[in-house]
Amino acid sequence: MIHKIFLFCPILLIYLFSLNVSYGQSPDDSLPAGVIEQFKHGDSVYSVALSPDGKLLASAGENNVVILWNVADGKKRKVFTGPSDSVMCIVFSPDGQLLASASLDGFVRLWNVLSERRRKTFAHGGWVKSVAFSPDGKTLVSGGEDRDGSVMLWDVDASQNPLITPFPGHSGTVESVAFSPDGQFLASTSRDNTVKLWDVASLQLRKNLTTHNNVVYEVAFSPDGKIFATSSRDFTIKLWNLSTKEELHSFKAVRDRSVQAESLEFSPDGKFLAAACNDNHIRLWNVDNLQHSITLRGHRDAVISVAFSSDGRTLASGSRDRTILLWDLSHFNIVPPETLPDPNSVSDSFPKPESKKTIIVSDTKPPNIVILSPTGRVVPPDTEQLPIRGEVTDVNGISEVKVNGNEVKVAADGRFYAYVQLIGGDNEIRVTATDIYGNMDTERLTVNRPGPIDNDPPTITLDESIKPEQQSENAEFTFEGSVADDNSIGEVQVNGQEVELSWEGRFTATVQLVSGENNIRVTATDTQGNMGTIQFTVNWTPPPNPGPEIRILHLVANVMRGLQPIIIIDAESVTVSGEVRDNDGVSEVRIDGTKVLVRGENFEKLVPLNYGDNFIHITATDKLGSQSEKKILIYRPSPIRKDYALLFAVENYDHWPNLRYPISDAKKIQKDLENLYGFQTEVIKNPTKEDIFKAIRKYAEKTYEDSDQLFIFFAGHGHFDETFRVGHLVARDTKTPENDNEMLSYVSHSRVRDIIDSMSCNHIFLVLDTCYSGTFDRLISMRGSAEDLSKQKLIPADIKRILEYTTRWYLTSGQNEQVPDVSMFVHALLDALRSKGGADEILTIGEILSYMNHLDNPKPHASGFGSDEPGSDFLFFAK
Repeated sequence: MIHKIFLFCPILLIYLFSLNVSYGQSPDDSLPAGVIEQFKHGDSVYSVALSPDGKLLASAGENNVVILWNVADGKKRKVFTGPSDSVMCIVFSPDGQLLASASLDGFVRLWNVLSERRRKTFAHGGWVKSVAFSPDGKTLVSGGEDRDGSVMLWDVDASQNPLITPFPGHSGTVESVAFSPDGQFLASTSRDNTVKLWDVASLQLRKNLTTHNNVVYEVAFSPDGKIFATSSRDFTIKLWNLSTKEELHSFKAVRDRSVQAESLEFSPDGKFLAAACNDNHIRLWNVDNLQHSITLRGHRDAVISVAFSSDGRTLASGSRDRTILLWDLSHFNIVPPETLPDPNSVSDSFPKPESKKTIIVSDTKPPNIVILSPTGRVVPPDTEQLPIRGEVTDVNGISEVKVNGNEVKVAADGRFYAYVQLIGGDNEIRVTATDIYGNMDTERLTVNRPGPIDNDPPTITLDESIKPEQQSENAEFTFEGSVADDNSIGEVQVNGQEVELSWEGRFTATVQLVSGENNIRVTATDTQGNMGTIQFTVNWTPPPNPGPEIRILHLVANVMRGLQPIIIIDAESVTVSGEVRDNDGVSEVRIDGTKVLVRGENFEKLVPLNYGDNFIHITATDKLGSQSEKKILIYRPSPIRKDYALLFAVENYDHWPNLRYPISDAKKIQKDLENLYGFQTEVIKNPTKEDIFKAIRKYAEKTYEDSDQLFIFFAGHGHFDETFRVGHLVARDTKTPENDNEMLSYVSHSRVRDIIDSMSCNHIFLVLDTCYSGTFDRLISMRGSAEDLSKQKLIPADIKRILEYTTRWYLTSGQNEQVPDVSMFVHALLDALRSKGGADEILTIGEILSYMNHLDNPKPHASGFGSDEPGSDFLFFAK
């Protein structure tokens, strides 16, 4: 802060102009060492992915879009819109034709890369944090939050009922999901501190790993499927043996510091493990000797996601600094440099600078396939399963081998082995091999099994409850059945739509009914082309009058859990009131089974509330007997949460001009926090630098529960060091810049940021009312200019879920500029506190920012930092 000065100095204007010129001449777009290209996503980047052919890069994040980039020229190819909340994960299908995205709006979306259109949408039911394709690309798994199971398995090609099954078992939001390379296992990590391994074929839990002692963020399998890695908020990375399910090794991202890995990925050859870390760096470890190999430095905020190119020569990284960097790993001697012939020069064997962005240089020669057995073309009549042996070779490396469409394992020497089910007559054996660049070759062999050819159609059997004609009470009719045949079944269809058949021959189908008769036709075709058919009729009569219209009054749903609205009330009881209307007249209204009095169209009832979830059920019946209902979910927060406030106010200085208002501003904020919200507060008046760090240490050493919150406020002078581009807080004993060139008496923003980020309290909100306070944001401090980031989109989420996520937010009274002693910023903050958050009496960061919208010159600035997680918030609960 400064006193108001009504002097105008032309020299000052000339000086400021010179600063602006110098900033404009600085190389803002220069790339860090080893970086091929920088892509500017426009907001925090939560996920990056490279297409299998290396030609496309996808990025997603907080701005609710998925962007497709051309790697060669660094230009945007397509922006996919549709998600209404942050996109947390994106992944390409193995063939590169599809791109899947997971969003906090509760949906998984499939995008067609070639047509650049959305193909289909899966409703997960709650937040979706992660998504992954199976190795064959036919199945998709999503992880997040849902009432029925936080891990969902989907059929990519299903036109109806794509959900294969949920995997219930986690007690917290799932952070990451991944298939093993052979597709046999599925791994999931969660906020319940566990890693679970599922058997995909049996859909059974095989192992529950519990050695992490905090949220497990990420899981990644090595390419050979022998090991997998996990990372956690306990600051460890663990390696596991997939066969024995035992822990092999545990290490920290940084030995002497608390740094957590947000994302993990193995290189395609399995030699290296890359970790995206929240200290702005990417680290690579040698998997064989578990030694740290290299640290990639270039991002200016936490790195959230990493992805290798398919040839392992390039690494993409996405960060909260809103950029994606593309790294050339040969620059760090991780892989040998790519050699490209130059037709214009025989002496220069390295690529020209303009071709440096060409990451994938593929050999177009396809693999060579040799079928070793069978050698004959005719097999004995009693041969039902024929063993197939062969070998495949390719200079680039084999990606996959399939026999009649089924992927088979390939040994190190290129040998493969498979069984094929035979039918009577000619049987085509088709072997396809694909190398790591997508080049494919096919070998075909026709084998004849002598004997009579089966012309009998499959036998279809419906469950005993299905009659030739029957009545359905619902518009959706679900039934089950089975199919049997001497030959293999080709497909089963219900009214022309293919349904999935289990290995026992069972199927389940759901048909959408129309009013009246609905003819349902089931067909089954075997591999000989024989078709069996069965038909039956289902009658459905739409229900009569739906019942009275119920309208709830005075209870506003301000939070969403998945797709279900809830209300948060911190009270022992709540009055539920509403209106009920029906043309036939209302007979009665009941709340939780108890009849309530209806006066005209109005009713009300006092309902007691327990801590946690309270489900209130309202039913209304008209005079014809038709009934309607409405359900309300009210959450009453637990009283065990504690809220703390630490406020620093500096008015009197040893070396700087004194100020008038910081202490009185801090006392006003203290009073409101105590009286309106029940905070435990402490004001530190005119602290020295040592006093500031002593007080912060005292609060760092406290023991906090997961839902506890800490509010930190600082009012006083601030300073920005032009040389090192770092902002500072000014303590009582801080010297003037000309008497302290090394800034030893200053409290740097960077140190405050690191200390607060490492504190054990899950939810911290820092408010700075000082000059140059906006340079707490690294981007502003490095750029030396202001940027309006006050319009932060906050996620409406269930209160319990919000308090489950780490909060690290700051709010500053200005940006890279001076602010007046008389603080309109504090006035706006007090107005926000005294609003109590409106009808729900819960004040959020987003609501506080709405009170700052009218402020300008200086313009407040707010954002998350450090280990802040998407979906977090700082909640002020009114008493």
